[in-house]
Amino acid sequence: MSATMWQRSDHWVGTQIDDAFVMLDFEGGTYVSLNKTATDIWNALEQPSNAENIVEVLIERYEISAEQCSTAVERVLADFQAKRLIQPVA
Repeated sequence: MSATMWQRSDHWVGTQIDDAFVMLDFEGGTYVSLNKTATDIWNALEQPSNAENIVEVLIERYEISAEQCSTAVERVLADFQAKRLIQPVA
Protein backbone atom coordinates (compact mmCIF):
# COMPACT_ATOMS: atom_id res chain seq x y z
CA MET A 1 0.00 0.00 0.00
CA SER A 2 1.26 3.45 -0.86
CA ALA A 3 2.55 5.67 1.95
CA THR A 4 1.76 8.81 -0.06
CA MET A 5 -0.05 11.45 1.96
CA TRP A 6 -3.01 12.88 0.04
CA GLN A 7 -4.93 16.10 0.43
CA ARG A 8 -8.04 17.45 -1.23
CA SER A 9 -7.58 19.85 -4.12
CA ASP A 10 -9.00 23.19 -3.03
CA HIS A 11 -10.88 24.06 -6.22
CA TRP A 12 -13.70 21.53 -5.69
CA VAL A 13 -16.96 22.16 -3.86
CA GLY A 14 -19.74 19.70 -3.27
CA THR A 15 -23.05 18.89 -1.69
CA GLN A 16 -25.12 15.83 -0.86
CA ILE A 17 -28.01 15.19 -3.28
CA ASP A 18 -30.07 12.11 -2.47
CA ASP A 19 -27.66 9.13 -2.39
CA ALA A 20 -24.76 10.90 -4.13
CA PHE A 21 -22.24 13.57 -3.22
CA VAL A 22 -22.00 15.85 -6.25
CA MET A 23 -18.89 17.98 -6.75
CA LEU A 24 -18.00 20.84 -9.09
CA ASP A 25 -14.51 21.89 -10.18
CA PHE A 26 -14.53 25.69 -10.42
CA GLU A 27 -11.25 25.75 -12.37
CA GLY A 28 -12.12 23.15 -15.00
CA GLY A 29 -15.90 23.39 -15.06
CA THR A 30 -16.32 19.64 -14.62
CA TYR A 31 -18.38 17.76 -12.10
CA VAL A 32 -18.37 14.32 -10.51
CA SER A 33 -20.83 12.32 -8.49
CA LEU A 34 -19.46 10.16 -5.68
CA ASN A 35 -21.16 7.04 -4.36
CA LYS A 36 -21.33 6.32 -0.60
CA THR A 37 -17.93 4.64 -0.37
CA ALA A 38 -16.15 7.31 -2.43
CA THR A 39 -17.87 9.96 -0.30
CA ASP A 40 -16.56 8.26 2.85
CA ILE A 41 -13.05 8.31 1.37
CA TRP A 42 -13.47 11.99 0.43
CA ASN A 43 -14.61 12.73 3.99
CA ALA A 44 -11.61 10.83 5.39
CA LEU A 45 -9.44 13.28 3.46
CA GLU A 46 -10.78 16.29 5.37
CA GLN A 47 -7.26 16.33 6.79
CA PRO A 48 -4.32 14.99 4.74
CA SER A 49 -4.12 11.22 5.05
CA ASN A 50 -2.64 8.14 3.44
CA ALA A 51 -4.37 5.02 2.14
CA GLU A 52 -3.53 3.00 5.25
CA ASN A 53 -5.30 5.46 7.56
CA ILE A 54 -8.33 5.60 5.27
CA VAL A 55 -8.52 1.80 5.22
CA GLU A 56 -8.52 1.77 9.04
CA VAL A 57 -11.46 4.19 9.10
CA LEU A 58 -13.46 2.20 6.54
CA ILE A 59 -12.83 -1.20 8.14
CA GLU A 60 -14.44 0.13 11.32
CA ARG A 61 -17.45 1.33 9.33
CA TYR A 62 -17.99 -1.59 6.92
CA GLU A 63 -17.81 -5.35 7.20
CA ILE A 64 -14.95 -5.83 4.75
CA SER A 65 -11.56 -7.48 4.86
CA ALA A 66 -8.47 -5.30 5.06
CA GLU A 67 -7.30 -6.68 1.70
CA GLN A 68 -10.58 -5.87 -0.10
CA CYS A 69 -10.74 -2.45 1.51
CA SER A 70 -7.13 -1.66 0.62
CA THR A 71 -7.73 -2.58 -3.02
CA ALA A 72 -10.85 -0.42 -3.18
CA VAL A 73 -9.21 2.55 -1.47
CA GLU A 74 -6.19 2.44 -3.78
CA ARG A 75 -8.51 2.29 -6.81
CA VAL A 76 -10.61 5.24 -5.62
CA LEU A 77 -7.54 7.31 -4.74
CA ALA A 78 -6.12 6.68 -8.22
CA ASP A 79 -9.45 7.78 -9.71
CA PHE A 80 -9.52 10.86 -7.48
CA GLN A 81 -5.98 11.73 -8.57
CA ALA A 82 -6.83 11.27 -12.26
CA LYS A 83 -9.81 13.64 -11.83
CA ARG A 84 -7.64 16.10 -9.87
CA LEU A 85 -9.79 15.76 -6.75
CA ILE A 86 -6.70 15.11 -4.67
CA GLN A 87 -3.00 15.79 -4.82
CA PRO A 88 0.04 14.55 -2.91
CA VAL A 89 0.95 16.60 0.13
CA ALA A 90 3.90 18.81 -0.79
